[in-house]
Amino acid sequence: MRTGKEYLESLRDGRKVYVGGELIEDVTTHPKTKGYAQAIAEYYDLHLKPENQDLLTFVDENGKRESMHWFLPRSKEDVIKRRNYADFIFRHFQGGIFTRPPAGMNVVMFTQVDDQEPWAENSRFKNGHRDLSGNIQRHWDEVTAKDLAVSPMFVDVQYDRGRDDSMAETPMLSIIEENDEGIVVRGWKAIGTSIPFVNNLLIGNLWRPGQTAEQTIYAMVPLATPGVSVVARESRAQPDADPYDRPLATLGDELDGMVYFDDVLITWDQVQHVGNPEHAKWYPQRQFDWVHLETQIRQTVHAELMVGLGLLITQALGTSKNPVVQSQLAELIRFRETCRAFMIAAEETGFHTPGGLYKPNNIFIDFGRAHYLEHQHEFVNMLIEFCGRGIVIQPTKRELDHPYIGPKLQEALRGSEISARDRIKIFRQISERFLTEFGSRHEMFEKFNGTPPYLINILTMQRTEYQVDGPLTQLARDVLGFGDTAELGRRAEEAEKASHYASVKYQPEYARSQDVHDGYIENAESSDPAVTTPA
Repeated sequence: MRTGKEYLESLRDGRKVYVGGELIEDVTTHPKTKGYAQAIAEYYDLHLKPENQDLLTFVDENGKRESMHWFLPRSKEDVIKRRNYADFIFRHFQGGIFTRPPAGMNVVMFTQVDDQEPWAENSRFKNGHRDLSGNIQRHWDEVTAKDLAVSPMFVDVQYDRGRDDSMAETPMLSIIEENDEGIVVRGWKAIGTSIPFVNNLLIGNLWRPGQTAEQTIYAMVPLATPGVSVVARESRAQPDADPYDRPLATLGDELDGMVYFDDVLITWDQVQHVGNPEHAKWYPQRQFDWVHLETQIRQTVHAELMVGLGLLITQALGTSKNPVVQSQLAELIRFRETCRAFMIAAEETGFHTPGGLYKPNNIFIDFGRAHYLEHQHEFVNMLIEFCGRGIVIQPTKRELDHPYIGPKLQEALRGSEISARDRIKIFRQISERFLTEFGSRHEMFEKFNGTPPYLINILTMQRTEYQVDGPLTQLARDVLGFGDTAELGRRAEEAEKASHYASVKYQPEYARSQDVHDGYIENAESSDPAVTTPA
């Protein structure tokens, strides 16, 4: 495990990072970037504190103590250990205001390490065969041995989505040459979070219709590779503000950005998969199941924070006993408990993957995330309504400290059994988290992180046995007295074949094995032999 100091030193590697149009010479010292760099340095140091050893670290099979962000869970108990670990990290950083510490990004490699063969086996080359087997294991060994920070970059640039053939026209990352050394690539990866602060980019694709073989690339690329440029959005950090006035922006900004590859050579030993859009259609989504599990944990923590803020502000305003407010608080508490229930259900109904990992139920992970995203706005608005006009009437610390006006403000703004300073502190936390530009960015991240709600639902239908002739219609068919399902299946199959998008019926077995199969299949097969099981 490396120290925070070693982490900061690793960022001084000549990387090319633009933030809001300014080329940053050193992300560890520049005002726009130093806050988050210091926060991740603190993250690494947390793992080295003796009092955190049992929670934040583990001893691997070689007797080496490592950070829990590399811990591969092989039982339900292991998954709970990982949940407790992530829960601690998100609570430590202001209830999950930093969404992409290494704990939430390194897990993108879990599926690859668990099931490595399909990546090499399904690669396609222009100039003869290349043996990519072993690359994923070497990458895993390197990042774990050096305790590196890795960020996935799978999203590609937006394009004319009304035409499938427009995908090939986009300036997204593509292979322009394949030679004995490796592949030469040019173009953009559209978005990644905290990329100015990581050591390596794990580049890949989330498949869309029209994706070409040249655009299908999965590789591990150091950020300081010549020809790689990070273009990050403007920083919302305010390092010089008073933490009382800006409790979150003073901590730093993790930054989202794009990356341009200017004829970059990616050697064959860095490549994990190349050239096969069909593989990209099926398998890489499974990598993000582990990322989304971390997301689900963070969202549960965030829901708990919302409950706590709601209880505190209504107590401070003396409205907590109002029947209407109590009913609203109960709804807010139910929101948190529902998020928590999805998380626990995912753990309890998990399954073992081909490589022996215990994987929480991907259905409950996805539906749990969708539940949070669909209801978050409702409860943010509830918190703001609890605050009333106090959400905008917030004297600064300087005004509260003023010898003349300060005492008068403190008398006017004190709450029910709470000082004016503490009451305003609650208002400021709610305001900055949900109403400022800093807070709005956080909300947008949660909305589009990985997949927005509509796409969560679409992917669920593409990955699970919810087709019309499948097990979930068995009870309805029994009630209706339907017998043979062949005609239902034939019509559904024709419609699915006409679609460019992924269908559960046609996914390869190696992809299917990464998805949960609950009791529907077994129950349906035992009760009606006419029910077909998808291949």
